[in-house]
Amino acid sequence: MENIEIKPVTVQDAEFLFRLMNDPSVMKALNEVPTEKRDWEEAVSSWNEDADEEGYIVFSSGQPVGWFAVNGLLADGHTAFLKMAALMPAHQGKHTGPYVIKWILEHLKNQGITSVQLFTGQDNPAAQKCYAKCGFTIAEALKEQMSDGTMASRYRMICHL
Repeated sequence: MENIEIKPVTVQDAEFLFRLMNDPSVMKALNEVPTEKRDWEEAVSSWNEDADEEGYIVFSSGQPVGWFAVNGLLADGHTAFLKMAALMPAHQGKHTGPYVIKWILEHLKNQGITSVQLFTGQDNPAAQKCYAKCGFTIAEALKEQMSDGTMASRYRMICHL
């Protein structure tokens, strides 16, 4: 995809993560609560020391537009989790999400991961469609308490690599 770059998260990305994850539409879609910039500085430092996870900042024409992250990289069952897929609202629906997810799946496959799971809201058909384009299928419907305290109807989806 033209003008898209995917780079590992660094401490310098904390300001962008703070802005992204405090965007009202992103918080609503992910059932998240407001955070502070220092929360992201601490989180990025922690992730960079954890071999079980990787995070990626997505750039479009040199500007950060999204954050994707996986964990479970050291799991015995070779199943990783896409724990975050978030794009700034202006960059949603422009094929960036599927492009990045397919890149991540190929990257994980090259590391010996054999399947990837994720959770998404049952009320988010756009995300479900994006994940289905990338090879994910619904494995389970469940209810889960979210960080904002609400109970959400979610799907666990899986992609075999």
